[in-house]
Amino acid sequence: MTADSLTTLADELEQDQATIQRELEEIALLLRQAGTEVERHEGRRVQAEERLAQIERDNRAPEQLVEARVQLLTQTRRATTMQSQVEVLGGKQRVLQRYHDRIDEALPVIRAAALGGGAAPAGPGAPLAASGSAGNGPAGAVSAVVLAAQEQMRREIARQMHDGPAQSIANIALQAQIVQRLFERDPARAAQALAELVAMVQQALDATKTFIFDVRPMVLDDLGLVPTLRRSAAERTRRSGVGIHFDSVGTDGRLGTEVESGLFRMIDDAVTAYVAVRATAVTIRLDWSEDAVRVTIAGRSPRAEQTAEQRAKATVAAARRDRALPGALASMIHEQEGVEAARNAGLPESIVTEIEQRAAGLGIAVTVTDDRWQIELATGH
Repeated sequence: MTADSLTTLADELEQDQATIQRELEEIALLLRQAGTEVERHEGRRVQAEERLAQIERDNRAPEQLVEARVQLLTQTRRATTMQSQVEVLGGKQRVLQRYHDRIDEALPVIRAAALGGGAAPAGPGAPLAASGSAGNGPAGAVSAVVLAAQEQMRREIARQMHDGPAQSIANIALQAQIVQRLFERDPARAAQALAELVAMVQQALDATKTFIFDVRPMVLDDLGLVPTLRRSAAERTRRSGVGIHFDSVGTDGRLGTEVESGLFRMIDDAVTAYVAVRATAVTIRLDWSEDAVRVTIAGRSPRAEQTAEQRAKATVAAARRDRALPGALASMIHEQEGVEAARNAGLPESIVTEIEQRAAGLGIAVTVTDDRWQIELATGH
């Protein structure tokens, strides 16, 4: 890239950074306001809950009982809605802050390169700069790529929010209306419906927290890689039913923000892929040295559960079947077996490629076994 192109790129990035900073300030203000509202609504919900309990103990008139339950329902719904807004705003704030920090790191390098004669800075950004050959030049191409990536991320977050927490909240609102009508006609059934509504609220909160953890675990920034992976392994085990075993050996420490984030994503992608290909168990092991860490992710193949005798019997049965079946049918069966074998062949090649590409930009070495049931990631010293 020329010096002029680098200067233009730096100017555009500064403008983006200023825009992001304004958005961060707006989100911070909204978070403070929403936090105050959460505390207020939660306080009212607790009061309504205590009032309902007192009315039930005193065996007061049914009208008072219905009124207290409606009030509790209303406050629960408001508190849940505000809490969901806080968590969504928090997730957006962390994403924007990462972009802001990344631009802050890149700007001095780009400015120095522009003053030094226009040599493009080496590193993860270099391939993007080289790819720009149309439109508004290299700087425009880089901006286009960055904006496209941001837009794709926003679309994915919006889709997951629509299909997950937003749908849950809509269901809660509908259930709340049902409960409200039941209070007027059948208080006994309304009490049962209210209990179901409380369960729906809890499920919605759990789903929202899971969504935010998948987007960007807060504990990763606060505590580091080991606590995040330990929690992630437990959560994956609960959600998938597959045992995800985590172990960390040596004195763990903090790595760079980008390295920790990249390692977590690569490990999470590998674990997700192993679960998808029906691994019966997955192990994650971190081996720490002074300033580096080696990560080993291994999946247990379903075939490993078979004994040698079972495999031998399956081979003999297949040979007999091939002699007894027509050629076309035997061919179809073999094709289906090939598809099944591919599913049980460890990490898909596409996942390995994605991990290798992400690792290359962070200086992380990747080693994969021939059967792709184990992958190692090693940071440099």
